[in-house]
Amino acid sequence: MEKLSICLACNLGSSTSILVNKMKQVSAGSQKLSSFDLMIDAIPAGNISTEQVKDYQIIMLGPQIGHRRNEIEQKVASINIPVTVIDAADYGSMNAANILKEAIYQIKTAN
Repeated sequence: MEKLSICLACNLGSSTSILVNKMKQVSAGSQKLSSFDLMIDAIPAGNISTEQVKDYQIIMLGPQIGHRRNEIEQKVASINIPVTVIDAADYGSMNAANILKEAIYQIKTAN
């Protein structure tokens, strides 16, 4: 079973928690994605540390904290996890399918 582990981060973790649930629903309803060992979690960006995110393949930031990308990349540089900013339109409309596609694409191109 292929692993897919995504960490979503925003200011407090509350808006991304809604997105996590939508992403899990999309994954469960997808024939291709339902076969993945899927782990998606939301955390406050201020809590990001290498220890906390070491088991993820990607960190996706909510657009409202996109300006913190460099800071977070530096925090996790030692464990080589890609950090991306979720597209504002996809985030605003909670387009979980597009966000999942982007996560998979970023994971595959980082490796």
